[in-house]
Amino acid sequence: MQGIIGWFVRNSKAANLLMIMIIIGGLFGISHIGREVFPAINPGIVRVDISYPGAGPAEVEQQVTQRVEQAISEVKGIKEVNSWSRRSHSTVEIKAVDGYDQLRLLNDIKVQVDSINTFPSDIERPVIALQEWEQQMMMIAIGGPVSPHVLKDTALDLRDKLTLLPGVRRVDVWGDRADEVSIEVSELDLRRYNLSFDDVANAVRRSSLDLPAGMVRSDRGDIQVQTRGQAYTASDFARIPLISRADGTQLLLGDVADIEDGFEEEGSVIRFNGKPAMNLRVMQGEPLDVVATADAIQEFMAEAREQLPQGMEFEIWFDFSKAYEGRMELLAGNALGGLVLVFILLMLFLRPALAIWVTIGIATAFMGAFWLLPTTGVTLNMLSLFAFLLILGIVVDDAIIVGEAVHAAHDRGVTGLAAAEEGVKQVSAPVIFAVVSTMVFFVPMLFLPGYTSQMMLSLPVVVLLALSFSLIESLLILPAHLVNLKPEKPATSGLGLKLQALRAKFAGGMKAAGEKYYMPLLEKSLSNSRATVMIFVMALFLSFAVFAGGYIGSAFSPQVPSDLLQLRTTMAPGESFEETKRVMEQFERAGDKLAEDPEMLEMNGGQPFVENTMAFLWRGNVTVLLQLTDGEQRDVTSETLALRWREYVGELPASVEEMRIHHTINDGGSGMSLNLSTSSGNMAELRAAADAVKEALNSYAGVYDVRDNLISARRDIEIQLKPHATNMGIGLADVAKQVRQGFYGEEVQRIPRGREDVRVMVRYPEEERASEEQIDRIRIRTSNGEIPFSAVADAVYVPGYTTIRRNDRERTVRISAELTPGAASAHEILQQLREKKVPQWEKQFAGFSLKTAGEMQEEEEFGSAILAFFVLSLFTIYALLAIAFRSYSQPLLILTAVPFGFFGAILGHLLLGYDISIMSMLGFLAAAGVVVNDNLVLMDRINQLRAGGMAIMDAVIQAGRDRFRPIILTSLTTFIGLVPIMFERSIQAQFLIPMVVSLAFGVLCATAVTLILVPNLYKVIEVLRLKVQRKRGRGEELPASAENA
Repeated sequence: MQGIIGWFVRNSKAANLLMIMIIIGGLFGISHIGREVFPAINPGIVRVDISYPGAGPAEVEQQVTQRVEQAISEVKGIKEVNSWSRRSHSTVEIKAVDGYDQLRLLNDIKVQVDSINTFPSDIERPVIALQEWEQQMMMIAIGGPVSPHVLKDTALDLRDKLTLLPGVRRVDVWGDRADEVSIEVSELDLRRYNLSFDDVANAVRRSSLDLPAGMVRSDRGDIQVQTRGQAYTASDFARIPLISRADGTQLLLGDVADIEDGFEEEGSVIRFNGKPAMNLRVMQGEPLDVVATADAIQEFMAEAREQLPQGMEFEIWFDFSKAYEGRMELLAGNALGGLVLVFILLMLFLRPALAIWVTIGIATAFMGAFWLLPTTGVTLNMLSLFAFLLILGIVVDDAIIVGEAVHAAHDRGVTGLAAAEEGVKQVSAPVIFAVVSTMVFFVPMLFLPGYTSQMMLSLPVVVLLALSFSLIESLLILPAHLVNLKPEKPATSGLGLKLQALRAKFAGGMKAAGEKYYMPLLEKSLSNSRATVMIFVMALFLSFAVFAGGYIGSAFSPQVPSDLLQLRTTMAPGESFEETKRVMEQFERAGDKLAEDPEMLEMNGGQPFVENTMAFLWRGNVTVLLQLTDGEQRDVTSETLALRWREYVGELPASVEEMRIHHTINDGGSGMSLNLSTSSGNMAELRAAADAVKEALNSYAGVYDVRDNLISARRDIEIQLKPHATNMGIGLADVAKQVRQGFYGEEVQRIPRGREDVRVMVRYPEEERASEEQIDRIRIRTSNGEIPFSAVADAVYVPGYTTIRRNDRERTVRISAELTPGAASAHEILQQLREKKVPQWEKQFAGFSLKTAGEMQEEEEFGSAILAFFVLSLFTIYALLAIAFRSYSQPLLILTAVPFGFFGAILGHLLLGYDISIMSMLGFLAAAGVVVNDNLVLMDRINQLRAGGMAIMDAVIQAGRDRFRPIILTSLTTFIGLVPIMFERSIQAQFLIPMVVSLAFGVLCATAVTLILVPNLYKVIEVLRLKVQRKRGRGEELPASAENA
């Protein structure tokens, strides 16, 4: 390695060409890198969706969900299975084991599901797909005073055209209801004309069809023969004959039935800013360029505006390209500000030429990272750009050490090529080990489990690339540029004289601080090493006590305010569409009052804070979204607005089962989430068990908003056949089929029309299906005539549920709760429950099980993984240093900075008021790699002096004097480079700030460890070693001061 370094020092043209190649490569990489708002993550989930029209949740669970779970139970690579059985639909999500081939898992699951031959005949074809990350980039609301059909057709036409634009992967349409032809025949008309639903359905099937009949192959050529009689509209169906007599009279379908060509009955409503609308959600695709794609969409929509039907208009809201451009400008400004701060600091303590070359080295390292970034799959997104800011003060460290070594050689009278070569070779070993040690602690971030770690993947990739190129730049390029560094000449101009005087003042201040404060402190501490070591150890244990004692809040994910308030409501089971719509309008009015609230407007400087309101009702649930102005320009917090919105909502109607307002982008993070199950799977027993767990949780101080996802039981009607019905030739299937035909309907056929296949349904009119008494009015039709329903069957009310959730093939209830800051942690509460309550619940409820879920489960997996990787990284660094220093003890001295990095992280969070989160832990992991660098440089210098024959005390003191300046400079540049992020207000920065706090304060505190604790520990260890050797008769004599100390 020394030979390569020496060759580049002596061959400046090679160094210049290498730098030019890196810069050109960086420009090439920047032009080819993808641009998106957030980095993509891989959910690792295979989803199986199966529709079972008209079936209730219990039937869906028994007939569909359980059969899918059983079929895939032996498939390899499955980590967890979750399922939801709802009315008419089953969803099964299979989570893959980390690292398992997901395409193989998808294919294996498809094979097993396709092999199931016991599904009910009425189910739809299973849809099996691997979930993929999709980035939402834009919302477009469209509405106006037009009919629902015109609104739908216009929205679908825009969707189809938008999908063709480059960079658009998919466009989802909110508020799109499927077309449906409903043929409604009352029970009275069926009896009047002696008809059954089968008669009506068969008549439609016989008359409404297109059927190819082959070819007539005549001498004049082939002639296609086909039947064309397919009905497409309500009038076409009305002309279908039901009964035809010999006298020529006919009973047409239109004479008996009301035929409506409309939409499916699944009620849904969407309103944008109080008006009926539909919403287009645009998802980003290839090529990944959010700005270019947004410009293309804006241009297309401007042209499409002229072609919209009269009165229709649209509004683009939630345009993520604007957020991206704004963040880019903000980050560029922060990066420039951080670079200027670092440059100013270097200018004040180093020669201007040296400061300029070191700063150019930062740019070179960044360009090298941009060069290779496209090959890693990492895009230019918010987090990767923050990673460049994070590493700004770190990549400069090795250049500072090399530059300082060359500068010191000049001070000793060595100049030119000799000074550059001597300086870089003197520090090359510690520089290499310093960079490698930092990289070793960042490498584990590439392999941590969980979605949050995937989201942060771009951070270690950027850091590792930038550090690699910073090492190349500092060892191969920078020394060649310092060869021609001439002795500094006195300034002659006025500005030069002022700058020189300022530099002299700071340089003198640094030197004075070292000689007047640091050196006496070091010598005094060395005279009483035991007390010094004990002070540091007590400080370290104090930090552990502060953390363990709960004086600092903890959350798996940082609480990040959102620019979108989300009010989500679950209605009580069985509530009517009209009541649900009324509740939605109540929440909308509360949002309007919030937007006009005088106090909130005053807090926001008189400026509006609500930009748009979107409300939608679907499947009995209500969601209202309030889009707020940008949080960086808004003075009133999203939490304050959420609380005031809740006040305006007022008392909740009895029809509302649950209502929550979310004001953070990660929906909590400070609470707990548990999965509860029993062996019986009985819903009543699950409810009782869930109530017992919730009661126990409510007894803990600081625990609030305890809830579960087991929606209250509703009344279901169960058809039960009377014992004597079989004597009449009637089975349960006969009764069930005819009841289903009347209430859900029988799908007669599907007709291709436009963009979709339209269902044709035969059923009772809506007013008859809205009455429970209609069941008793049904006539069960047989070949021998009609029989009243009540004569052969009973309609019995039984408890039912709207959703049945299962986890790993067991019925499960999810219990969640929130924790106030300073309360016991979620894991402490769970541990107490397992010790005090779970044994009792296991006796009360057979097969009782209580497991972590959601973020708690991810936190457990993350905690165990990061601990294992941390220990592995420590051992790796120790092994490398032990080989390099040929010592078992000195690597331990170098690694003493690591626990004090944790001390600094705790101190920083305490001072700035941040909770300890997953990002804090990643910051500590990063700090562990950075803080050892200064220790390594100091130990290397001590060893050099000792190898030159200097005594222990003299070597320790001289090494502290020699390395005081570069250690202080590297620590300051790292800290100052992180300052812009610590005071950043953007939403994305809130994720990273805890990490930055851990790193910045960890480096500052570790600096004191390097300058004071390490010299004392070195002296203690060396004194003990020499005492042992002296007893054996082969050790050097110790000075009295050292021995007594």
